[in-house]
Amino acid sequence: MSLSKTLEEQSGLPSIRKYRATVRTRLALTYSALLTGSGIVLLGLVYAFMRFVPTYDLAPSVTPAATSIPGPTHGLETPETLFPDEGVPATPSGPASELLVTSTDQLLNLFLMVSLVVLSILTIVGIAVGWAVAGRVLKPLTYINTAVRSATQGDLSQRIGLEGPRDEISELAANFDTMLERLERSFAASKRFASNASHELSTPLATSRAMLDVALAQQEDPAVRKVLGRLQIMNERSIEITAALLELARVDSASTAAQVIDLAESAREVARTCQAEAAERGVKIQLLLEPSRVSGDPVLIRQLLSNLVQNAIRHNLPQGGQLSIQTSTNVQGQANLRVTNTGALLEPTVVQNLTEPFYRAAGRTSASGTKGHGLGLSIVAAIVERHQGTLELRAVPTGGLSVSVSFPSVSPESV
Repeated sequence: MSLSKTLEEQSGLPSIRKYRATVRTRLALTYSALLTGSGIVLLGLVYAFMRFVPTYDLAPSVTPAATSIPGPTHGLETPETLFPDEGVPATPSGPASELLVTSTDQLLNLFLMVSLVVLSILTIVGIAVGWAVAGRVLKPLTYINTAVRSATQGDLSQRIGLEGPRDEISELAANFDTMLERLERSFAASKRFASNASHELSTPLATSRAMLDVALAQQEDPAVRKVLGRLQIMNERSIEITAALLELARVDSASTAAQVIDLAESAREVARTCQAEAAERGVKIQLLLEPSRVSGDPVLIRQLLSNLVQNAIRHNLPQGGQLSIQTSTNVQGQANLRVTNTGALLEPTVVQNLTEPFYRAAGRTSASGTKGHGLGLSIVAAIVERHQGTLELRAVPTGGLSVSVSFPSVSPESV
C-alpha cells in the first residue's frame, strides 16, 4: 500500500482524484500571490497612516486679480493697454499635464490610484519571475523523471548524476542513483546465477540422458524399463527447463539489432514449422495475416512467435482444437499480433500471472509426457519488454487464451 493511501486512511478523508495544475504553475501563482498580498498589506498600512496620522495644510492656489484706474482715461495708457495680459486669470506655471492637488482627499485618491497601478504591474512581474524561479527549482525533477521512466522500461543503467549544492532534491537524486545501482547489481547477479546454473546443469543432464539410453537398451525386465522410461521423461523435462532458462538469460542480456521485419511472414514460417505438432494433437491453425512491419531482432521475434504458437498448441482441447494467428497494423502504425486458442476455461484473475516463471493456472497443467517447461510466456514477456512493446493476456469466455502483442511503429530512420 502506498504512503499516500495510508495517510488518507488515517485521516479518514475520502480519496478523490481531482485535476490539478502543474507544480510549476502552482509555485508561480504562490510566489505571485505572496508578493501581491505583501504589496496589498503594505499599501493598506501606508494609506491608513497617510489618512489618519498627519495633518495636512495645503495652501489654496492664488489667481492674481486684474487692477484698473477709476475715471476716464482720456487717452492715457492704462495697465491694460500697457500690460494686456494682466487682466487674464493666472494659470499655474509648468507643463500642462502637471497634476494639481488642492485638498487632502485628492492627494490620498491620487496615491491610491498610483499604488493600484504599481500593484497590478507587480502582480504580472511576480508571476513571470515566479514561473522562471519555479522552473529552475524543478528542473532537477525532470532528470529524475527521465531516470524513473527508463527504469520502468527495464533500463537500470540510467543514472541521474545531479550536480550542485546539497539540498533535498540532490539528496533524493543521490538516493535514487544508489537504489538503481543496487537493483542493477541484484538483477545482474540473478541473471548470472540462472545462466551459470543452467550451464552447469547441462553437462550432467546430458550425461544422465546417455546413461538412461544405454540402460534402456540393455535392460529387458518390463518393470525396470518402465522405471527407466519415467526417469528418461523427467530427465528430458529437466533438459528442456535448462534450455529455457538459458534462452531467458540470453533474451535479457541480448542487444536488439534493429531490423525491419515483416511480422506476417515470420508468423507464416513459424506456423509452417509447427504444423506437424498441431496435426498430431488435432489442432487446426487459421492464419489471418496482413503485412505489418516491426523493428527488432529477427531471432527474438521468431522465438516469440514460436513460443506463442507452441503454447497455444500444447494447451488446447484434446480433440478439435482451434488456433488463430492474426497480424495487422493500426492507424498509428503499430504492428499488432494476436494468437488465440481454444482450451480449458481460465479464471481472469489468474491469467495475468501466466507470464511468471513456472506458473501454471488450473486447467493448464500438462501431463508428465507433454512438452512444456512453464517458461514459454515468461520468455515472450521478456522479448516484448526488450522491444518496448505491450503484452496483454485475456481469457476467452468460451475457454482458451488470447494473447495480444503490440509493437511500436517503425521509425523512418529504421527503414
